[in-house]
Amino acid sequence: MTTAPPAPGSTTAEGTAASTGTTRPGAAGPRTAGRGASQSGEQTARGSGPDRRRVATSPMFVGMIALVSLGAFESLAVSTAMPVIAASLDGLALYAPAFALTIATSVMGMVLAGRSTDRGTVGPSLLGGVGVFVLGLLLAGLAPSMGVLLVGRALQGLGSGAYIVALYMIVARQYSGAARAKVLAAFSTAWVVPSLVGPLLAGIVVSHLGWRWVFLSVAILAVPAVLMLVSAVRDSARTATTAGDDPAAPPATGPASRRGALWWAAAASAGVALMSLGTENHSAPGYTMIAVGAVVVLAVAPRLLPRGTLRAGRGLPTVIALRGLVASSFYAAEVFLPLILQQERGFSPARSGIVLTAGAVTWALGSLMRSRLTWSSAAFLRLGTWLVVVAIAGVALLVIPSVPAELTYVAWAAGGLGLGMVFPTLAILVFDLSPTHEQGSNTSSLQVADALSSAFLLALAGIAIAWLVPSVGGVGYLGAFVLAGLVAVVAAVVAPRATTDAPATADATTTTAGAAG
Repeated sequence: MTTAPPAPGSTTAEGTAASTGTTRPGAAGPRTAGRGASQSGEQTARGSGPDRRRVATSPMFVGMIALVSLGAFESLAVSTAMPVIAASLDGLALYAPAFALTIATSVMGMVLAGRSTDRGTVGPSLLGGVGVFVLGLLLAGLAPSMGVLLVGRALQGLGSGAYIVALYMIVARQYSGAARAKVLAAFSTAWVVPSLVGPLLAGIVVSHLGWRWVFLSVAILAVPAVLMLVSAVRDSARTATTAGDDPAAPPATGPASRRGALWWAAAASAGVALMSLGTENHSAPGYTMIAVGAVVVLAVAPRLLPRGTLRAGRGLPTVIALRGLVASSFYAAEVFLPLILQQERGFSPARSGIVLTAGAVTWALGSLMRSRLTWSSAAFLRLGTWLVVVAIAGVALLVIPSVPAELTYVAWAAGGLGLGMVFPTLAILVFDLSPTHEQGSNTSSLQVADALSSAFLLALAGIAIAWLVPSVGGVGYLGAFVLAGLVAVVAAVVAPRATTDAPATADATTTTAGAAG
């Protein structure tokens, strides 16, 4: 429940909402008109970007990677520093809300950004999102009390949810084909480095400079990072084809453009917050919060996602559904993996961290493979989703004492590899299956599906652990892994509905954008 490619190993919602990534022209078909997208419009938007041969050296690319890395570091660093922060501000009772608020408000930021980018340029979402994020960091870093820190954390979620959608829209409008895949692979890599060094660096900062600099340092570094993206904002203002400035474009009908979308987003945020807070309280009041939050999320999700998402309708609805299914299953297993390793298999925190690091490294490898290999998008989705199933099945075997614990390294590495293939593929398919004037809202839906599904499944898995482990011991962890595994199997089964077997290397400028299948 986190945004941008969520870092493997991060158990905060920010990691999920910020999860990051997806990549390439997948299947396209003759259903272009049915989706309301014109081929020429897609070509204009995608063909107007910078020199594709100089992707890695452009200030725009460096700025995007810097923002993704800073978001990843902030998420991981705050998780490391929060015990010290809560003790310092005498706010241990508000420990859980410090994370739940960020998760909840990120959903609101995603929907706001989707609405804004569909109507105009990426500027308001990018600059406004980073501005709100920085303001939240400053408030948290200077907070005299836990209450003020909570306000800062809420603003961080709102801002990060908005700017991650804006970053994806820059990728959609400024890059095409192989260049787009490479940028999204770089997004995944930008999460790996913080996942490797972030907790250690945060510990050093807290020990030698104080916890406030965990927030303040990110705020300072975010300013030059966003300044590198000014050219992208200007180019978007000149070239983006949107419903607001192109009289020929049909009105936006994406989820973020529907009447009352912001109210539904606020309701979803409240539901996510209730579920997140409920998981911290394994008692009747906690379970009540989870139940109420789940009902709210289930009720409003159809209002925030493309029509047909909940039934995995062919094409774009399945793409959005897959993001939620794959992300939630992986994160639900990831949250409880260190717990079973440490409590049932005697792993130290450092050793269990190596398992998660293996997943982080192969995540980046999977994204790199997605940008280099010429497989079809359908092939990447098939292989990637089944690798996630295999990974969850592998870690579930830990409940059997005779199964070597070392199996976990291989299993989780396989899961990271699969996720690295799936996430970029889904992002690219969203770009290609969406009319230009709905790319923003559909990109927002991709992130919203991730956040809502992850919060929902984590709450259910948490209940299963709380009920089963005290009564049956270590085998009780199987409850969480079975839930995660079943969701992963559903993802693998519906994956073929996302796209046809169009060549993965097809350039977007020569591919008709339409609904696959």
